[in-house]
Amino acid sequence: MRVTTPTNPGHVGHITIDREIEVVELDAGEAPTRLIADPNGETVGVPPLTLNKILSKMAIIVPCKNEPPETIRGVLTGIPKSCTIILVSNSRRAHSEDRYAREAAILQEFCKHGRKALAIHQKDPCAAAAICSAGMPELLDAARLIRNGKGEGMILGLAVVAALCPDVQYVGFVDADSKIPGSTHEYCRIFASGFAVSGHPSPSEDEHVMVRVHWSAKPKVREGRIDFSVAEGRSSCVVNYWLNRYLNLVWEGHAAQVTTANAGEHAMTMSLALKMRMAGGYAIEPFHYVDLLKRQLNLVATPNTSPPASVIGSEGVHSDSDSVTSSDSSSSYSSSLESIPVRVMQIRSLNPHFHNETGDDHITAMWGTGLSTIYHHLLDSSEYDDKMADLKSEMEEFVMEKTGNMNSLHPPMVYPPLEVLDLPLLASGLQRATSLQQI
Repeated sequence: MRVTTPTNPGHVGHITIDREIEVVELDAGEAPTRLIADPNGETVGVPPLTLNKILSKMAIIVPCKNEPPETIRGVLTGIPKSCTIILVSNSRRAHSEDRYAREAAILQEFCKHGRKALAIHQKDPCAAAAICSAGMPELLDAARLIRNGKGEGMILGLAVVAALCPDVQYVGFVDADSKIPGSTHEYCRIFASGFAVSGHPSPSEDEHVMVRVHWSAKPKVREGRIDFSVAEGRSSCVVNYWLNRYLNLVWEGHAAQVTTANAGEHAMTMSLALKMRMAGGYAIEPFHYVDLLKRQLNLVATPNTSPPASVIGSEGVHSDSDSVTSSDSSSSYSSSLESIPVRVMQIRSLNPHFHNETGDDHITAMWGTGLSTIYHHLLDSSEYDDKMADLKSEMEEFVMEKTGNMNSLHPPMVYPPLEVLDLPLLASGLQRATSLQQI
Protein backbone atom coordinates (compact mmCIF):
# COMPACT_ATOMS: atom_id res chain seq x y z
CA MET A 1 0.00 0.00 0.00
CA ARG A 2 1.26 3.49 -0.86
CA VAL A 3 0.20 6.57 1.10
CA THR A 4 1.12 10.23 0.97
CA THR A 5 3.88 11.34 3.32
CA PRO A 6 2.79 12.85 6.67
CA THR A 7 3.53 16.58 6.92
CA ASN A 8 3.02 19.49 9.34
CA PRO A 9 1.66 17.66 12.39
CA GLY A 10 0.13 19.44 15.35
CA HIS A 11 1.39 18.92 18.90
CA VAL A 12 -0.35 19.13 22.25
CA GLY A 13 2.10 18.19 24.95
CA HIS A 14 3.26 14.65 24.20
CA ILE A 15 0.53 14.11 21.57
CA THR A 16 1.26 14.40 17.86
CA ILE A 17 -1.75 14.59 15.52
CA ASP A 18 -0.76 14.15 11.89
CA ARG A 19 -2.56 15.96 9.15
CA GLU A 20 -4.66 13.59 7.07
CA ILE A 21 -2.74 11.48 4.57
CA GLU A 22 -4.26 9.57 1.67
CA VAL A 23 -4.05 6.10 0.21
CA VAL A 24 -2.85 6.52 -3.37
CA GLU A 25 -2.11 2.88 -4.28
CA LEU A 26 -3.51 -0.29 -2.78
CA ASP A 27 -0.42 -2.34 -3.66
CA ALA A 28 3.00 -0.72 -3.41
CA GLY A 29 4.86 -3.75 -4.78
CA GLU A 30 7.62 -5.86 -3.33
CA ALA A 31 10.82 -4.37 -1.94
CA PRO A 32 13.75 -5.61 0.14
CA THR A 33 13.39 -2.68 2.52
CA ARG A 34 10.55 -2.02 4.92
CA LEU A 35 9.34 1.22 3.35
CA ILE A 36 9.54 2.45 -0.25
CA ALA A 37 9.93 6.23 -0.57
CA ASP A 38 9.51 7.89 -3.96
CA PRO A 39 12.29 10.20 -5.24
CA ASN A 40 10.24 13.33 -4.55
CA GLY A 41 9.40 12.31 -1.00
CA GLU A 42 5.68 12.79 -1.62
CA THR A 43 4.59 9.21 -0.95
CA VAL A 44 5.79 6.18 0.93
CA GLY A 45 5.04 2.56 0.08
CA VAL A 46 4.60 -0.31 2.53
CA PRO A 47 5.47 -3.68 0.94
CA PRO A 48 3.14 -6.68 1.41
CA LEU A 49 5.62 -8.55 3.59
CA THR A 50 5.69 -5.66 6.06
CA LEU A 51 1.90 -5.34 6.01
CA ASN A 52 1.48 -9.07 6.64
CA LYS A 53 3.99 -9.02 9.49
CA ILE A 54 1.95 -6.35 11.28
CA LEU A 55 -1.42 -7.90 10.40
CA SER A 56 -0.30 -11.25 11.84
CA LYS A 57 0.09 -9.50 15.21
CA MET A 58 -3.25 -7.69 14.96
CA ALA A 59 -6.70 -8.51 16.34
CA ILE A 60 -9.74 -7.01 14.63
CA ILE A 61 -12.71 -6.45 16.93
CA VAL A 62 -16.14 -6.45 15.28
CA PRO A 63 -18.90 -5.17 17.61
CA CYS A 64 -22.33 -6.10 16.29
CA LYS A 65 -25.98 -5.89 17.27
CA ASN A 66 -28.71 -7.50 15.16
CA GLU A 67 -27.03 -6.82 11.80
CA PRO A 68 -28.23 -9.02 8.91
CA PRO A 69 -26.23 -12.27 8.81
CA GLU A 70 -25.12 -11.66 5.22
CA THR A 71 -23.71 -8.26 6.21
CA ILE A 72 -21.68 -9.74 9.07
CA ARG A 73 -20.43 -12.49 6.76
CA GLY A 74 -19.32 -9.84 4.26
CA VAL A 75 -17.40 -7.92 6.93
CA LEU A 76 -15.63 -11.13 8.01
CA THR A 77 -14.58 -11.90 4.43
CA GLY A 78 -12.83 -8.54 4.22
CA ILE A 79 -10.59 -9.08 7.27
CA PRO A 80 -7.10 -10.23 6.18
CA LYS A 81 -6.48 -13.89 6.94
CA SER A 82 -3.48 -13.31 9.19
CA CYS A 83 -5.55 -11.23 11.65
CA THR A 84 -7.30 -12.64 14.69
CA ILE A 85 -11.05 -11.93 14.59
CA ILE A 86 -12.90 -10.96 17.77
CA LEU A 87 -16.69 -10.89 17.31
CA VAL A 88 -18.47 -9.17 20.20
CA SER A 89 -22.22 -9.43 19.89
CA ASN A 90 -25.06 -7.78 21.73
CA SER A 91 -27.65 -9.32 19.44
CA ARG A 92 -30.98 -10.73 20.52
CA ARG A 93 -30.93 -14.07 22.36
CA ALA A 94 -34.31 -15.72 22.85
CA HIS A 95 -35.86 -19.17 22.44
CA SER A 96 -37.75 -17.89 19.41
CA GLU A 97 -34.69 -16.28 17.85
CA ASP A 98 -31.08 -16.61 18.95
CA ARG A 99 -29.26 -14.28 16.59
CA TYR A 100 -25.97 -14.71 18.42
CA ALA A 101 -26.04 -18.47 17.82
CA ARG A 102 -26.36 -17.79 14.10
CA GLU A 103 -23.55 -15.21 14.16
CA ALA A 104 -21.28 -17.66 15.97
CA ALA A 105 -22.14 -20.35 13.43
CA ILE A 106 -21.27 -17.99 10.58
CA LEU A 107 -17.92 -17.26 12.24
CA GLN A 108 -17.28 -20.98 12.81
CA GLU A 109 -18.01 -21.80 9.17
CA PHE A 110 -15.94 -18.87 7.90
CA CYS A 111 -12.90 -19.91 9.97
CA LYS A 112 -12.89 -23.61 9.03
CA HIS A 113 -9.86 -23.12 6.75
CA GLY A 114 -7.46 -22.11 9.50
CA ARG A 115 -8.60 -18.67 10.65
CA LYS A 116 -8.06 -17.54 14.25
CA ALA A 117 -11.16 -16.12 15.94
CA LEU A 118 -13.12 -15.69 19.15
CA ALA A 119 -16.76 -14.80 19.70
CA ILE A 120 -18.49 -13.69 22.89
CA HIS A 121 -21.85 -12.22 23.82
CA GLN A 122 -21.94 -8.90 25.65
CA LYS A 123 -24.58 -10.11 28.12
CA ASP A 124 -22.82 -13.31 29.13
CA PRO A 125 -23.08 -13.46 32.97
CA CYS A 126 -19.73 -15.22 33.31
CA ALA A 127 -18.02 -12.55 31.22
CA ALA A 128 -19.52 -9.89 33.48
CA ALA A 129 -18.37 -11.73 36.60
CA ALA A 130 -14.88 -12.09 35.14
CA ILE A 131 -14.63 -8.38 34.33
CA CYS A 132 -15.88 -7.44 37.78
CA SER A 133 -13.59 -9.76 39.74
CA ALA A 134 -10.61 -8.72 37.60
CA GLY A 135 -11.00 -5.10 38.65
CA MET A 136 -13.57 -3.21 36.55
CA PRO A 137 -16.97 -3.41 38.31
CA GLU A 138 -17.91 -0.06 36.71
CA LEU A 139 -18.67 -1.88 33.44
CA LEU A 140 -21.62 -3.71 35.04
CA ASP A 141 -25.22 -2.50 35.29
CA ALA A 142 -27.73 -2.99 38.12
CA ALA A 143 -28.43 -6.55 36.90
CA ARG A 144 -24.70 -7.38 37.23
CA LEU A 145 -24.32 -7.72 33.47
CA ILE A 146 -22.10 -5.70 31.15
CA ARG A 147 -23.89 -2.51 30.22
CA ASN A 148 -25.52 -2.04 26.84
CA GLY A 149 -23.68 0.23 24.45
CA LYS A 150 -21.22 0.07 21.57
CA GLY A 151 -18.37 1.35 23.73
CA GLU A 152 -19.00 -1.28 26.38
CA GLY A 153 -18.88 -3.99 23.72
CA MET A 154 -15.59 -2.65 22.39
CA ILE A 155 -14.15 -2.60 25.92
CA LEU A 156 -15.19 -6.24 26.36
CA GLY A 157 -13.46 -7.04 23.07
CA LEU A 158 -10.26 -5.34 24.25
CA ALA A 159 -10.44 -7.25 27.54
CA VAL A 160 -10.78 -10.53 25.64
CA VAL A 161 -7.74 -9.69 23.50
CA ALA A 162 -5.66 -8.62 26.52
CA ALA A 163 -6.53 -11.76 28.49
CA LEU A 164 -6.73 -14.47 25.83
CA CYS A 165 -4.51 -13.27 22.98
CA PRO A 166 -1.14 -12.48 24.61
CA ASP A 167 0.75 -12.36 21.30
CA VAL A 168 -1.39 -9.56 19.83
CA GLN A 169 0.48 -6.23 19.58
CA TYR A 170 -2.11 -4.22 17.64
CA VAL A 171 -5.88 -4.01 17.86
CA GLY A 172 -8.30 -2.59 15.31
CA PHE A 173 -12.03 -2.00 15.18
CA VAL A 174 -14.34 -2.30 12.18
CA ASP A 175 -18.08 -1.73 12.21
CA ALA A 176 -20.31 -4.70 11.45
CA ASP A 177 -22.67 -2.78 9.16
CA SER A 178 -20.30 -2.17 6.22
CA LYS A 179 -21.80 -3.41 2.97
CA ILE A 180 -18.55 -3.67 0.98
CA PRO A 181 -16.07 -6.39 2.01
CA GLY A 182 -13.34 -4.66 0.00
CA SER A 183 -13.71 -1.57 2.18
CA THR A 184 -13.14 -3.61 5.32
CA HIS A 185 -10.06 -5.17 3.75
CA GLU A 186 -8.64 -1.76 2.88
CA TYR A 187 -9.31 -0.43 6.39
CA CYS A 188 -7.25 -3.26 7.93
CA ARG A 189 -4.39 -2.64 5.51
CA ILE A 190 -4.60 1.06 6.32
CA PHE A 191 -4.14 0.20 10.01
CA ALA A 192 -1.00 -1.79 9.20
CA SER A 193 0.31 0.89 6.84
CA GLY A 194 -0.13 3.57 9.49
CA PHE A 195 1.82 1.54 12.03
CA ALA A 196 4.57 0.88 9.47
CA VAL A 197 4.90 4.55 8.50
CA SER A 198 5.11 5.47 12.19
CA GLY A 199 8.08 3.14 12.71
CA HIS A 200 6.62 -0.30 13.41
CA PRO A 201 6.94 -3.30 13.47
CA SER A 202 9.52 -2.85 16.19
CA PRO A 203 7.18 -1.68 18.97
CA SER A 204 8.74 -0.48 22.19
CA GLU A 205 7.14 0.84 25.35
CA ASP A 206 7.40 4.46 24.20
CA GLU A 207 5.86 3.95 20.75
CA HIS A 208 2.12 4.52 21.20
CA VAL A 209 0.29 4.92 17.90
CA MET A 210 -3.36 5.28 16.92
CA VAL A 211 -4.49 5.01 13.29
CA ARG A 212 -7.90 6.42 12.34
CA VAL A 213 -9.65 5.99 8.98
CA HIS A 214 -11.45 8.79 7.16
CA TRP A 215 -13.69 7.21 4.53
CA SER A 216 -13.24 8.57 1.01
CA ALA A 217 -17.01 9.00 0.84
CA LYS A 218 -20.19 7.99 2.58
CA PRO A 219 -22.46 7.65 -0.46
CA LYS A 220 -26.18 8.32 -0.35
CA VAL A 221 -28.91 7.09 -2.69
CA ARG A 222 -30.74 10.14 -4.03
CA GLU A 223 -33.46 10.00 -6.66
CA GLY A 224 -32.39 6.53 -7.67
CA ARG A 225 -28.70 7.42 -8.07
CA ILE A 226 -25.70 6.91 -5.82
CA ASP A 227 -24.18 10.24 -4.77
CA PHE A 228 -20.46 9.81 -3.99
CA SER A 229 -19.94 13.49 -3.17
CA VAL A 230 -20.86 13.06 0.52
CA ALA A 231 -17.47 13.28 2.24
CA GLU A 232 -18.57 13.05 5.88
CA GLY A 233 -21.35 11.42 7.83
CA ARG A 234 -24.09 13.50 9.43
CA SER A 235 -22.63 12.88 12.87
CA SER A 236 -18.93 13.12 11.97
CA CYS A 237 -19.23 16.56 10.42
CA VAL A 238 -20.73 17.94 13.65
CA VAL A 239 -18.21 16.38 16.06
CA ASN A 240 -15.22 17.16 13.80
CA TYR A 241 -16.28 20.81 13.59
CA TRP A 242 -16.49 21.35 17.35
CA LEU A 243 -13.34 19.40 18.16
CA ASN A 244 -11.45 21.51 15.62
CA ARG A 245 -12.90 24.67 17.15
CA TYR A 246 -11.40 23.59 20.46
CA LEU A 247 -8.03 22.68 18.95
CA ASN A 248 -7.82 26.01 17.14
CA LEU A 249 -8.06 27.73 20.52
CA VAL A 250 -5.37 25.55 22.06
CA TRP A 251 -3.10 25.69 19.02
CA GLU A 252 -3.90 29.36 18.29
CA GLY A 253 -5.01 28.66 14.73
CA HIS A 254 -2.27 26.19 13.78
CA ALA A 255 -4.05 22.91 14.45
CA ALA A 256 -3.76 19.84 12.28
CA GLN A 257 -7.31 19.43 11.02
CA VAL A 258 -9.13 16.57 12.74
CA THR A 259 -11.27 14.62 10.28
CA THR A 260 -11.65 11.37 12.21
CA ALA A 261 -13.27 12.24 15.54
CA ASN A 262 -16.03 9.67 14.99
CA ALA A 263 -13.88 7.04 13.27
CA GLY A 264 -15.55 3.67 13.81
CA GLU A 265 -12.67 2.13 11.88
CA HIS A 266 -9.55 2.77 13.93
CA ALA A 267 -6.66 0.86 15.48
CA MET A 268 -3.97 1.30 18.11
CA THR A 269 -1.01 -0.46 19.62
CA MET A 270 -2.06 -2.74 22.47
CA SER A 271 0.29 -0.86 24.77
CA LEU A 272 -1.77 2.27 24.13
CA ALA A 273 -5.12 0.46 24.32
CA LEU A 274 -4.31 -0.77 27.81
CA LYS A 275 -3.44 2.72 29.07
CA MET A 276 -6.37 4.70 27.63
CA ARG A 277 -9.59 5.39 29.47
CA MET A 278 -12.67 4.43 27.46
CA ALA A 279 -16.11 5.97 27.22
CA GLY A 280 -19.41 4.15 26.91
CA GLY A 281 -21.89 4.04 24.05
CA TYR A 282 -21.23 6.10 20.94
CA ALA A 283 -18.88 8.39 22.85
CA ILE A 284 -16.03 5.89 22.71
CA GLU A 285 -14.49 7.02 19.40
CA PRO A 286 -14.41 10.80 20.01
CA PHE A 287 -13.41 10.22 23.64
CA HIS A 288 -10.12 8.70 22.45
CA TYR A 289 -9.12 12.16 21.21
CA VAL A 290 -10.67 13.92 24.17
CA ASP A 291 -8.99 11.80 26.83
CA LEU A 292 -5.56 12.14 25.23
CA LEU A 293 -6.00 15.92 25.05
CA LYS A 294 -7.43 16.13 28.57
CA ARG A 295 -4.36 14.46 30.03
CA GLN A 296 -2.15 17.09 28.40
CA LEU A 297 -4.03 20.29 29.32
CA ASN A 298 -1.62 21.34 32.05
CA LEU A 299 1.32 20.61 29.80
CA VAL A 300 -0.16 22.77 27.03
CA ALA A 301 -0.76 25.66 29.41
CA THR A 302 2.77 25.49 30.86
CA PRO A 303 4.99 23.78 28.25
CA ASN A 304 8.08 23.69 30.48
CA THR A 305 6.40 21.67 33.21
CA SER A 306 5.63 18.00 33.49
CA PRO A 307 2.15 16.71 32.67
CA PRO A 308 -0.31 16.27 35.52
CA ALA A 309 0.06 13.11 37.58
CA SER A 310 -3.64 12.39 37.48
CA VAL A 311 -6.55 12.86 35.16
CA ILE A 312 -9.12 15.59 35.74
CA GLY A 313 -12.55 14.01 35.58
CA SER A 314 -16.10 15.22 35.20
CA GLU A 315 -18.33 15.73 38.22
CA GLY A 316 -20.57 12.92 37.11
CA VAL A 317 -21.00 10.51 34.24
CA HIS A 318 -23.96 9.30 32.30
CA SER A 319 -24.30 6.23 30.12
CA ASP A 320 -26.36 6.66 26.98
CA SER A 321 -27.17 2.98 27.24
CA ASP A 322 -28.48 2.89 30.82
CA SER A 323 -30.43 5.43 32.85
CA VAL A 324 -27.82 5.76 35.58
CA THR A 325 -25.53 8.47 36.87
CA SER A 326 -22.46 7.80 38.97
CA SER A 327 -19.11 9.29 39.83
CA ASP A 328 -16.25 9.02 37.36
CA SER A 329 -14.24 6.44 39.25
CA SER A 330 -11.49 6.59 36.65
CA SER A 331 -10.91 10.33 37.03
CA SER A 332 -8.23 9.99 39.69
CA TYR A 333 -6.45 7.09 37.99
CA SER A 334 -2.76 7.82 37.55
CA SER A 335 -1.19 6.46 34.36
CA SER A 336 2.17 6.65 32.63
CA LEU A 337 0.31 7.76 29.48
CA GLU A 338 0.58 11.40 30.55
CA SER A 339 4.34 11.40 29.95
CA ILE A 340 4.66 9.01 26.98
CA PRO A 341 4.51 10.25 23.35
CA VAL A 342 1.39 9.29 21.42
CA ARG A 343 1.05 9.68 17.66
CA VAL A 344 -2.40 9.89 16.04
CA MET A 345 -2.44 9.17 12.31
CA GLN A 346 -5.41 10.02 10.09
CA ILE A 347 -5.61 8.19 6.76
CA ARG A 348 -8.16 8.70 4.01
CA SER A 349 -9.27 5.51 2.25
CA LEU A 350 -9.88 4.90 -1.44
CA ASN A 351 -12.99 2.79 -0.83
CA PRO A 352 -16.27 4.43 0.17
CA HIS A 353 -18.30 3.27 3.18
CA PHE A 354 -21.77 1.91 2.43
CA HIS A 355 -24.08 0.95 5.27
CA ASN A 356 -27.76 1.03 6.14
CA GLU A 357 -29.22 4.47 6.60
CA THR A 358 -30.27 5.39 10.14
CA GLY A 359 -32.92 7.84 11.29
CA ASP A 360 -32.44 11.38 12.49
CA ASP A 361 -32.89 10.41 16.15
CA HIS A 362 -29.99 7.95 15.91
CA ILE A 363 -27.74 10.57 14.29
CA THR A 364 -28.64 13.13 16.95
CA ALA A 365 -27.77 10.63 19.67
CA MET A 366 -24.40 9.98 18.03
CA TRP A 367 -23.32 13.59 17.62
CA GLY A 368 -24.80 14.40 21.01
CA THR A 369 -22.53 11.90 22.77
CA GLY A 370 -19.58 13.21 20.76
CA LEU A 371 -20.26 16.80 21.76
CA SER A 372 -20.85 15.77 25.37
CA THR A 373 -17.31 14.41 25.60
CA ILE A 374 -15.95 17.77 24.45
CA TYR A 375 -18.35 19.78 26.56
CA HIS A 376 -17.70 17.98 29.86
CA HIS A 377 -14.04 17.03 29.46
CA LEU A 378 -12.34 19.78 27.44
CA LEU A 379 -14.36 22.97 27.80
CA ASP A 380 -13.90 23.08 31.58
CA SER A 381 -10.19 23.94 31.48
CA SER A 382 -9.25 26.58 34.03
CA GLU A 383 -6.29 27.57 31.88
CA TYR A 384 -8.53 28.87 29.09
CA ASP A 385 -11.51 30.17 31.04
CA ASP A 386 -12.72 32.98 28.76
CA LYS A 387 -12.13 31.18 25.46
CA MET A 388 -13.63 27.95 26.67
CA ALA A 389 -16.62 29.69 28.23
CA ASP A 390 -17.44 31.36 24.92
CA LEU A 391 -17.08 28.10 22.99
CA LYS A 392 -19.17 26.30 25.59
CA SER A 393 -21.95 28.85 25.21
CA GLU A 394 -21.87 28.51 21.44
CA MET A 395 -22.17 24.74 21.75
CA GLU A 396 -25.15 25.11 24.08
CA GLU A 397 -26.82 27.41 21.56
CA PHE A 398 -26.15 24.89 18.77
CA VAL A 399 -27.66 22.02 20.75
CA MET A 400 -30.71 24.07 21.72
CA GLU A 401 -31.25 25.10 18.10
CA LYS A 402 -31.01 21.52 16.85
CA THR A 403 -32.83 19.65 19.63
CA GLY A 404 -34.70 22.19 21.76
CA ASN A 405 -33.17 20.89 25.02
CA MET A 406 -29.84 20.11 26.64
CA ASN A 407 -30.43 16.38 27.15
CA SER A 408 -28.02 15.60 24.31
CA LEU A 409 -25.13 16.83 26.46
CA HIS A 410 -25.33 14.29 29.28
CA PRO A 411 -21.74 13.43 30.24
CA PRO A 412 -20.71 10.00 28.96
CA MET A 413 -19.91 7.03 31.14
CA VAL A 414 -16.12 6.85 31.50
CA TYR A 415 -14.23 3.71 32.51
CA PRO A 416 -10.70 3.15 33.86
CA PRO A 417 -7.98 1.93 31.50
CA LEU A 418 -7.71 -1.81 31.04
CA GLU A 419 -4.31 -1.90 32.71
CA VAL A 420 -6.18 -1.96 36.04
CA LEU A 421 -7.35 -5.51 35.23
CA ASP A 422 -5.83 -8.63 36.71
CA LEU A 423 -5.34 -10.38 33.36
CA PRO A 424 -4.67 -13.94 34.64
CA LEU A 425 -7.81 -13.74 36.78
CA LEU A 426 -9.76 -12.29 33.84
CA ALA A 427 -8.56 -15.05 31.52
CA SER A 428 -9.64 -17.72 33.98
CA GLY A 429 -13.08 -16.14 34.35
CA LEU A 430 -13.63 -15.64 30.63
CA GLN A 431 -12.93 -19.30 29.96
CA ARG A 432 -16.08 -20.06 31.94
CA ALA A 433 -18.25 -17.83 29.71
CA THR A 434 -20.85 -20.06 28.08
CA SER A 435 -21.07 -17.86 24.98
CA LEU A 436 -17.29 -17.82 24.40
CA GLN A 437 -16.25 -19.61 21.22
CA GLN A 438 -12.55 -19.97 20.46
CA ILE A 439 -11.69 -21.03 16.94
